[in-house]
Amino acid sequence: MDFRERFLTAFNHEEPDRVPIMGLIIDPTTSNLILDKKPQDLAKLLRKPILKGIVKTAMNKSSVWYNFFLKQIRDCLDSSIKLGFDANWAIYTKMMVQKDPSTKLGMVFHDLNGRVWDIGTDKFGNPLIGYTRGLLKTEEEWDDWINQKEPLFEKFLKNMENFYKTIVDEYSSKIYPICYPGSGPFENSWQPMGFSTFAKYTIKKPKFIKKVIDFYGDFYIKCFEAICKSKVEIVLGGDDLGFKTGPLMNPERFDKLFGEIYTRLAEFLHSKGKKLVWHTCGQIYEFLPYFVKWGFDGIITMEPTAGMDVGKVREIVGHDLVLIGNLDVSQLLVNGTKEEIRNEVKSCIKKAAKGGGYVLSACHSHPDVDPERLKWMVEAGREFGEYPINI
Repeated sequence: MDFRERFLTAFNHEEPDRVPIMGLIIDPTTSNLILDKKPQDLAKLLRKPILKGIVKTAMNKSSVWYNFFLKQIRDCLDSSIKLGFDANWAIYTKMMVQKDPSTKLGMVFHDLNGRVWDIGTDKFGNPLIGYTRGLLKTEEEWDDWINQKEPLFEKFLKNMENFYKTIVDEYSSKIYPICYPGSGPFENSWQPMGFSTFAKYTIKKPKFIKKVIDFYGDFYIKCFEAICKSKVEIVLGGDDLGFKTGPLMNPERFDKLFGEIYTRLAEFLHSKGKKLVWHTCGQIYEFLPYFVKWGFDGIITMEPTAGMDVGKVREIVGHDLVLIGNLDVSQLLVNGTKEEIRNEVKSCIKKAAKGGGYVLSACHSHPDVDPERLKWMVEAGREFGEYPINI
């Protein structure tokens, strides 16, 4: 089997020739190490008085950002191919450089949805981007933002369509790109205003929150529609729904707020003949029955440091969901021994792979993940993942 047949067979809960192996390489730190490329220190450029204005103007041009991000994702896919993965996720997003004197750098990213992202540098000189806060604390601020950004939302969708057509056309003969439009309706709803404000407004301003959720739900469907213009069979969506210790919200309450739109997302992709995998971090055992109810085809992450165990997940959902992940990126794939990685790979395959429906993967991307340990993961996956599973 080739990687595409392998993936689609597993997603039909049938046994392919071996367990598919998926990469979650997204950080330039990882791809630069694998491809032996020099880092590009964006923060360093923005610190230079002569250059910062030029860099800001250039990065905020739609064409420059598009090509910059396309290069990053190409590097990620090339890295995954070099390591021997069958698939890797491919994300598209849009950010604008803005002045912010409250930060050490004096510059931040604003994304399309009203979030602020700090710009830092890792130990190798690669950019580190992290969400810090939202800009839209009131209903008036949110309304003004959405109205002002309407042309940018439309431009974003067109660029996303072109982006994934390009990626899929270029790489579909070499690796399986799993297309991902980034944060889903939940994160897009609460992060621009902050979680405490969002939670308060669900009680005090339910009509406003419904308007926000409906907007981002409809927009996410438009993102899926753009992705479907490319030749893909599996689409990735996602919202982080859990802390390390349990759900961010009561699942029953969450279902009342987001269940309808989540169901619509799944139904939309199914109507196009596609399958939906949902990414979420944290301890989310209580959400598993809802994922099945909403019509999701698979889940990805199963974060070990949040207490998630792929064997327990399989016991709960059976073969109602394809399971992807469960290899730790905080320690195991950072400084674990080869034997430790082999044992974890063997354990995951033993617990979840029989009958198909399991994809071996790290539980997330992380800039400290060691490429050599990813290689060990792939080697072990090929050794222990041949069907019939006999471990």
